[in-house]
Amino acid sequence: MNRRTLLGMFLGAAALSTTSSLPAQSGGSIVFVARRPPRDLVGNIRGWAGSNQVRSYAEDVQSQSWRVQFMAFLARPPRAAEVTLVFYKLEGRTRRYITNQAISLSNPNDQVFFHQAVLHRSPDEFQPMENYEVAITVNDSRGASEIARGRVGLVGRPDRHDGVVDFTGTAPVVH
Repeated sequence: MNRRTLLGMFLGAAALSTTSSLPAQSGGSIVFVARRPPRDLVGNIRGWAGSNQVRSYAEDVQSQSWRVQFMAFLARPPRAAEVTLVFYKLEGRTRRYITNQAISLSNPNDQVFFHQAVLHRSPDEFQPMENYEVAITVNDSRGASEIARGRVGLVGRPDRHDGVVDFTGTAPVVH
């Protein structure tokens, strides 16, 4: 065997060993909805979620927050009492971690569940006119693995400053 053949075999074996240890994407999805599903709904819950799907949420101006509601459709049961909801800000083709929160599940074998969260406006976290990716992860002995994901936009009025600072009060105010 020549060097080129040996190098190809080595690189092929290395590629196989690294891809097998990576967590597989499960194909689960998060569908953001406009309202809570009816309690007495019988039948196609995915169809209901699709007909009530939203791509973005409007900001509550009084509290400067967004009330986000979604249906999670998992390809496999999480088999855990708790999953983690992870928020990422989309910046071009990359995503930047923002925050996460734990979700307690009533039944670890459910593959479909509803959840709502309140996102507060913050310079380091959630801002209007931005897009976010939301992922659901489950932790096990191998670490965290992503079991569903979805995208949502937050709509609102961005903060605008004209560069004028008022020093007449006790504290400077930017206008």
